[in-house]
Amino acid sequence: MTQQFIIIILLIALGYVLKRINYFKANDSQVFSTLVLNITLPSLVIVNLNGASLDLSLSILPIMMILYGVIAKIIVICFFLKYDNHIRGTVGMMTASLNIGLFAYPLVEAIWPKTGMIYFGMADIGGAMIMFGVTYFVGSYFSSAGDNFDFKYLGKNLLKSVPLMTYIIMFILNMLNIHFPEPVIKFFSVLSGANMPLSMILLGLMLNFSIDKRFLPIALKYLGLHYGLGIIAGLLVYFFLPVDNDMIKTTLQVAWLLPVGVAIIPYSIQFKYKTLPLVGMVSNLTILISIIILYVYQALFV
Repeated sequence: MTQQFIIIILLIALGYVLKRINYFKANDSQVFSTLVLNITLPSLVIVNLNGASLDLSLSILPIMMILYGVIAKIIVICFFLKYDNHIRGTVGMMTASLNIGLFAYPLVEAIWPKTGMIYFGMADIGGAMIMFGVTYFVGSYFSSAGDNFDFKYLGKNLLKSVPLMTYIIMFILNMLNIHFPEPVIKFFSVLSGANMPLSMILLGLMLNFSIDKRFLPIALKYLGLHYGLGIIAGLLVYFFLPVDNDMIKTTLQVAWLLPVGVAIIPYSIQFKYKTLPLVGMVSNLTILISIIILYVYQALFV
């Protein structure tokens, strides 16, 4: 597994170096993101869920993700009450808005190749509800742009999320015992093979190590809450969640320590926040910190 992590780190470094030598521009990340989110990741979902053994007990994963998302956002906003609306809105949006699709899936596939995608996919359903629902509401509420909560925009974003819709469709087909034939799965297997390298190169393209000193104390305070709440919630799940399936607990423990999702950047732009440097700084730092956490976690517990 250490060798697999080294490969992942090298792919991220490759993406970053290619950007630094101007072989790729930062804007090229949009092309990679489109390929990953709309082609390779859905293909991976189809391959993993086509013959998987699913049951309704896994529904606790999206429920717990939603509960954690709402509670964590309230707690973090309370810790930033002395700041202005832009800061409170920013930390509220970032909290529990987790980068499962681009960041977690390639690592999960490497650490838990047989079952990981199933569990994290179910968690991602709840994560998407937080990202496109609660997070969008928080951003709108604290914005000074005068925008009201747009339910049409929310519904459109949920329907436009190809990985989310693929999970829902594949889950329904699986429950109905409907499966794709082998030639179809072979085709999607070829596409899914590109998901890990493309995702990691994309993360490298997105990395930016610039530090804005104005927002550094706020960023450090947020990082403490981001990972502190994740660890506390993970311990509570480990000791008190009444389920016998250890993988459910593992999924939640890992999911709550993932980086901030990239959707926060377009939300910040839409609602005219003046905190884009803070969002970018925290997003990059959480990618690096979460890679270290996942490496230590799998080395100790997997």
